[in-house]
Amino acid sequence: MSPVGPAAATPLRVLSIGTQFAGLGGVESVLRHHHETDAAEGIDSRFLVFWEDPVPGWPRAHFLGFRDALSIRAARGRVAEAFPGWQPDVVIYHTVWGWAYFDDLLPAAARRILYLHSDTPGLDGQLQTRAHWADGFACVNDRIAERVLAARPDLPAERLLRVHYPIDPPAGLPSPARPWGAPFRLGFCGRLAHEQKRVDRIPDLVARLEAARIDYRLEFLGDGPERPWLESRLPDRSRVLFHGRRSGTEYWNLLSSWDALLFVSDYEGTPIALLEAMAAGVVPIHPAIGSGGDRYAAEVRPELAYPAGDLEALAALVGRMVQWTADQVAECRRRSIERVAGHAASAYRASVAQFARQIAALPPLPRRPLPRRPPGTDWLSFAATRRLMDLRRRWSGRTASDSGQGT
Repeated sequence: MSPVGPAAATPLRVLSIGTQFAGLGGVESVLRHHHETDAAEGIDSRFLVFWEDPVPGWPRAHFLGFRDALSIRAARGRVAEAFPGWQPDVVIYHTVWGWAYFDDLLPAAARRILYLHSDTPGLDGQLQTRAHWADGFACVNDRIAERVLAARPDLPAERLLRVHYPIDPPAGLPSPARPWGAPFRLGFCGRLAHEQKRVDRIPDLVARLEAARIDYRLEFLGDGPERPWLESRLPDRSRVLFHGRRSGTEYWNLLSSWDALLFVSDYEGTPIALLEAMAAGVVPIHPAIGSGGDRYAAEVRPELAYPAGDLEALAALVGRMVQWTADQVAECRRRSIERVAGHAASAYRASVAQFARQIAALPPLPRRPLPRRPPGTDWLSFAATRRLMDLRRRWSGRTASDSGQGT
């Protein structure tokens, strides 16, 4: 199918659905990017946000303010009333959550796209159903695309888009020839959280760097629930700085002042912070967890994808990097910049808009029916429903084990 330019196309109505919108994560950044740029691509977009309270300044975004104590029935009412009189041609789920609760409230004729941003724990199991509810898939790395095809091996090639996350670095970034080390400037950019990001590992890493007498400076760009704990565990402000959340020129100036960007995550997709740092000539350090992040790091230099969770190996890697020659530094900075050249924001916008039009023009794929909720359960809260589902899973597992069917 040939590309359809925005000027020649009737605006395509697209509803994007996510759990968060205004926060620090990469998914939220992508959603806000679409909010700002969709119109230029001929997209009439709306955004439905499940678990955030209303945030001013974002027209066309409807924040539902879900809470654990909210009943499913009340939540369904909020979804149904979100955009009266506006009907999407395409629904893009930026989350695997909520589909079974709410999808029947959306127009049946609208095509569904599942946009997978991260290789989250349990994704293979979730795709056993979600892969048969969607008409197209957008995947941020090859590993996630492989998971989709494993769940739905008959998926036609034109139904799957390999996404290259958008980055838009400003002109005039500091030269990659800037000094290296003395001290070695390590940066962490993103949510300061235990879940996924595992910032609880960082104090142990710092202790190892100090034991090895490495001259380092560690800077945090971002915020999150673990920031007070980290500040208490890392009190030396001559070596550890917390910048909080920054944006615009301030963000890029801080990011581009680092020698290396550090990740200690359990799982990732392709972190936008990693792409932006690489565009500024910052060298990525990423655990080998089978994501886009470690693939990019390894393509700069194989050892930069260190053994996941191995803080001894990570500290040793930093120790070697401090000793890199000028030629090694220049080579890694050059590779970092070149590797992310294909992530221009304009190319991303055009590819996603074309893909959405392509899926809208194709016939719907056969879909399996959504699971039916037992009568009366819509009156339960999300918290009560979650407890009930946990009990059912435990009971089913015990029953399967007792009958010889368990694993």
